[in-house]
Amino acid sequence: MVTDPNTNYTSPAGKDFTFAAARFAGINPSSRVLDMGCGYGEGACNLASEFRCKITACDISKENLDLARETAEKRNVSHLISLEQADLIKSDYSKNPYDLIIAEGGVLSFISRRKGLSMASSWLVPRGWLAFSDLIMLSDNVPDEIRAIFEDETYHYETESSYRNLISELGMEIHFMCLVPVSGWDNYYAHMARRLEDNKGFFSDRRIKLAFHREIDVFYRLKGFRYVGYLFCVARKRT
Repeated sequence: MVTDPNTNYTSPAGKDFTFAAARFAGINPSSRVLDMGCGYGEGACNLASEFRCKITACDISKENLDLARETAEKRNVSHLISLEQADLIKSDYSKNPYDLIIAEGGVLSFISRRKGLSMASSWLVPRGWLAFSDLIMLSDNVPDEIRAIFEDETYHYETESSYRNLISELGMEIHFMCLVPVSGWDNYYAHMARRLEDNKGFFSDRRIKLAFHREIDVFYRLKGFRYVGYLFCVARKRT
């Protein structure tokens, strides 16, 4: 069931999870937040609107940043958000560390989970907070048609257990972890369906349209939520 028809998040984890992360971290107007892979800026704008904190929002895509800038201006929070085009793998934010880092939309899988978690930890203040959402496998017995949608020769996903081990190994302690409910997937795919009507930009590409239509079809037709999940985690740096 779609519970947030106006969502502009690029993952099944939406506004409630962004707010939960900020409340765990005690975010306030004096706090500094880094949004790794900000997408269309929805998370950054929500944080700025609710908590009036200062946010650095970075993404490798100029198209995403243009949309994020437009959203920030419409919501009158552009003065609180610094938008940066950046390749996170080549970036270094350690000189001026952050109180909270958010990594939504599976960005840790794109840049490598171990590397991404390690970088995030090095960019946090002592005892700083990291919140991320990422796709995981719920079963070893995933139907081939579903696995082919979400995994390929490049992308292979963790389980909840392996993610817990990795977080601990890299010097962070988990304060909260859960799966995003199925309604989060419904919100996400409703958003994707709207974007697939675009006549320009990333979603105008016929191959992209076909890929997302196939993903949506397979997810619902084969009840993909039984096999894949979206994990949300709030972790804290130990030192």
